[in-house]
Amino acid sequence: MKLAIVGNGKIVTECLFALQDVPEVEVVSIWGRPTSLDRTKSLADDYGIMEVYTDYEKMLTETNADTVYIGIINSMHYDYAKLALIAGKNVIMEKPFTATAEQAKDLASIALDHHLFIFEAMTVFHNETYAKAVETLPWLGRIRMVQCNFSQYSSRYQKYKEGYPAPSFTLEAYGGALMDINVYNINFVVGLFGQPEDVLYVANKGFNGIDVSGTLLLVYKDFVAELVACKDSDSESFLMVQGEEGYFKVPDKANTLGGLDIFIGHGENIAKEEFRPKPVHHRMVQEFKDFIKAIEEDDYDKVNKSLSHSISVCDILERAAESAGLRYGD
Repeated sequence: MKLAIVGNGKIVTECLFALQDVPEVEVVSIWGRPTSLDRTKSLADDYGIMEVYTDYEKMLTETNADTVYIGIINSMHYDYAKLALIAGKNVIMEKPFTATAEQAKDLASIALDHHLFIFEAMTVFHNETYAKAVETLPWLGRIRMVQCNFSQYSSRYQKYKEGYPAPSFTLEAYGGALMDINVYNINFVVGLFGQPEDVLYVANKGFNGIDVSGTLLLVYKDFVAELVACKDSDSESFLMVQGEEGYFKVPDKANTLGGLDIFIGHGENIAKEEFRPKPVHHRMVQEFKDFIKAIEEDDYDKVNKSLSHSISVCDILERAAESAGLRYGD
């Protein structure tokens, strides 16, 4: 894979670090805004990237990259991905995939019409712990409760309280707790249980209307999933699924899924198992390996399943935002 990188922020830095352990990827180009050219050049120097651009369409025209990784603010995902697909490039898109389900469907249609691949970079599904959770789920019996908590005091929150919101704390950039971190909880739950019957989001809003934290309820036939995400405070993060025959708990955030504690039975007859995945260089390594494999094997079944899931999540994000009165783009 010859890869062009779009962006120069924290997630791009993580991506470039992760790719040091993926020899199948050659990063040939990087794009950043003219106002952050020094930052882009610095990353290019650090990681041996030969081509630096501040004109996105020029990069798409000139680069010999076959795939574009998009790691920019949420509100720019759709437009930049669409341009890349039209230019004949495969796309790997950071979460959230797009702002709306219709945008997601449009990108999927363009990609499939041009026999291109587009993936959402959602590490949840490229983790041994998630695979173990899927394997364990039938042991739990009828599911009665799901709880997820992703709490992480943002390094940008103090500046936000002082009246200087970063893009990740603005409606204009489609930021906030729902889009930035609860999206991981949503992916985990929808991956296990599919689309809910109803969606309700109660948000704690800051001075500019953004959700600095909130609780999302996904209503299924037999249970309710309670998904909490906080950028304004810290606590233990976890994911827990309870059934009539047992439960499991991930004692970690949904984006890293550091292990699974399994409890089957009741009272004194509980069987316990502790599962921990093999150590990895970085959580993003396996997803890139999986994307490369899908492209090399021309596995459109895989990409169709992935896109169907991403569209479902985008639909939930839309419904959640509407229920909380979040008006993105304002």
